[in-house]
Amino acid sequence: MCPSTPPPVHRNATIELLMNWKDSGPSTKSDGEVNRLVNEVLLDPNFKLEDLRGFSAARENRRTDAADDESPFLDSFSTAAVEIDVPSGSKSVPPCKFSIPGLRFRRIPAVIRAMFSSPLASKFHLSPFKLFRRSPSGEEERVFSEVYDSDAFNDENDKIQRAPVPPDDPGCKREKVVVALMFWSDATHLANFGTAKLWPIYMLLGNLSKYFRSQPNSGACQHIAYIPSLLDSFQDFVASFHAKWGTQKKDILTHCRRELMHVVWKFLLDDEFLHAYKYGMVIRCADGIERRIYPRIFTYSADYPEK
Repeated sequence: MCPSTPPPVHRNATIELLMNWKDSGPSTKSDGEVNRLVNEVLLDPNFKLEDLRGFSAARENRRTDAADDESPFLDSFSTAAVEIDVPSGSKSVPPCKFSIPGLRFRRIPAVIRAMFSSPLASKFHLSPFKLFRRSPSGEEERVFSEVYDSDAFNDENDKIQRAPVPPDDPGCKREKVVVALMFWSDATHLANFGTAKLWPIYMLLGNLSKYFRSQPNSGACQHIAYIPSLLDSFQDFVASFHAKWGTQKKDILTHCRRELMHVVWKFLLDDEFLHAYKYGMVIRCADGIERRIYPRIFTYSADYPEK
């Protein structure tokens, strides 16, 4: 005798199918998400079953990625290609160049100018100081609280006062100010559901109090660049000439990802930035006063793409 089919657990076949789907596959489908799927998608008057004929999640992800590339936010960025040297694996064969397109970037001096001329500049600390407290016993001790009361900031401020005279403005008497650059980078997805992934570099200024620049809506965090990934064709390119690709693939990829990070930073720290680093850059600040601003890199917090 054949075993009888177990009776359905739920009140109709539709709910039975939905709950079977919820309880299968990855265990990340919570009750709340299933309720949201039903109430916000399946019961929406615009939802039509016939529109799902031939559906492919991968194809729709690609469309999401393409739409993200047209984002108005990214219109403020320039685009460039960078080249890395790929080793051949042989001392007698020179490295080959490989071009990687898709670097989106903003010039660091331009971002600094915009920040110093914006209303945000009214909160900048332009002159460093040292902070002390007196204990109940009367003993005085140094307190470290912000970038602009650190020894590093004070030392850099002293150095720029003795910086060489700008060749294009030998009689400059403007106030000299350190701008403390703080960079941070980590991987991110460009869309909630797409597959496009870039490596952003953000910039904050240590001239702002940490209590203000850490606020999400302060406007203190600026996007500087989005580092592209190695192309899918890169592995085929290296395999075609590298003598040890078969045994050293992981190490070669690590090396090339590291080279990509370095060449991007070489691109960002361009001649304009280096000139400003040495001679400063004149900016009419938000208070109407012109100052000579000297960029200095104080921190760089990052995960490395080669890892």
